[in-house]
Amino acid sequence: MRGLSVVKRALFATTVLSTLGGSGCAARGHIATPDQIAGLQRATGLSASGKITLWGPRGRFGARLIFGVARPDALRIEIPSGAGLRFLLVARDGSLRADLPGEDAMFEGGETREAMNELFGIDLEPRDLVSALLGSPPDSMNVEWRFESVKPAQMTLHGKDGTQLRVTLDQATLEPPGGKAFAFGPRRQTSLSLQEMAKRLGLKR
Repeated sequence: MRGLSVVKRALFATTVLSTLGGSGCAARGHIATPDQIAGLQRATGLSASGKITLWGPRGRFGARLIFGVARPDALRIEIPSGAGLRFLLVARDGSLRADLPGEDAMFEGGETREAMNELFGIDLEPRDLVSALLGSPPDSMNVEWRFESVKPAQMTLHGKDGTQLRVTLDQATLEPPGGKAFAFGPRRQTSLSLQEMAKRLGLKR
């Protein structure tokens, strides 16, 4: 992903997947101003590294990640490992592909709420997550954005069922990733069901 190679190298040099307990992560920066939210809403995309944490009835986990989004529904999520790339998800144009490169395994399906819920415990369609990250969440979600200076630093989504999803950004650029970031790669040797992929990924607790 253009603009994220330095981030990748830094993340790959460390242990990047960690299990986090509860909602003890400190809030970053200051509550976003209306002008800052308007800037998010004008952006065509977002590229960032950071950390995702979720707690609630559908899951409890934390992971380091690299992600990119582009309007209206393109989403890319990478979970690195010490040896390279552990997990890759790409969703766009109604389709979703999840890969475990180290196992040469994949899941292919629709860009659905069910897929995001099974994999991450996030009860949102990828399109709605993209909109939320770009300042326009669906009406069903209560979202708080925080900024550090002029940079987005943290987004917290509160679901109606008590689920709380927090994305903390270490580096963020209000541009979509370039190149072939949202392209689906060659087919893997093994095709998994959604439930098998979720079990192997092992994020939900």
